Amino acid sequence: MRKFGRRIYYYPCLDSTNSAARFLAHQGEKEGTVVIAGEQTNGQGRGGNWWFSPPGGLWFSLILYPDISISSLGRINMAAAGAVAFSIQKLFPSLSTNILWPNDVLIEGKKVGGVMCRASLDGKKSKFVILGLGINVNIVDFPSPLGFTATSLSKEIGRKIYLSFFLAHLLKELEQMYRLCLFDFSSLLEMIHPSLYLLGKLAKIGIGQDGISGLVQGLDEEGCLILRLESGVQRKIDLRERPIYLRGIGEKDPLIESGC
Repeated sequence: MRKFGRRIYYYPCLDSTNSAARFLAHQGEKEGTVVIAGEQTNGQGRGGNWWFSPPGGLWFSLILYPDISISSLGRINMAAAGAVAFSIQKLFPSLSTNILWPNDVLIEGKKVGGVMCRASLDGKKSKFVILGLGINVNIVDFPSPLGFTATSLSKEIGRKIYLSFFLAHLLKELEQMYRLCLFDFSSLLEMIHPSLYLLGKLAKIGIGQDGISGLVQGLDEEGCLILRLESGVQRKIDLRERPIYLRGIGEKDPLIESGC
């Protein structure tokens, strides 16, 4: 029986759907509950980045209760990003999507959506997880400099998209991916790997004020990124290190900031 979306809270405007969902989780709201906002006034991404969330986009959060260690939260991140990318591909076959680890979905190198997991901790395990998602569905105009790095589904296909239609398909895909990430992550990895942006290319990832360069080799069983450094050493990048960007070395595309 499906859980995702059986209970939905909709608000015309919120500061953040993550904050509202966290409050509901503390009140014992059931897994799969969705909090949606018509717009967000204080949408936030990784590293405290502001997320542009005007009317016309799909801004929502899911309440989850995974039996999973903190070190494995990257699995949920990847499952969610995969669900967004695959939903777009299935509904709009002419569009080609990629997943920029750890949390962005791209169309032709421009960001169309992002995901972010935040956990409430109980020892070394999560008490609950709030999964926030933001998808640029019907947004036409982006403020500078987002106009150079972001896009929307409506801009790419040339017509308006019904948000309820896209949400229904995405929730179904999210639930399937979520189950895979908990019980068969190796299968999920096989599905996601071909869509990884910069896979097999030289890239630079930022951690704090420092940058690490290497060849993108893929993901491990915890959803961590694997870079092969110039020395030949493999470096695992964990979400707990708060990576904030990834870019190709020698690529023409601009720096892509991670956020949701």
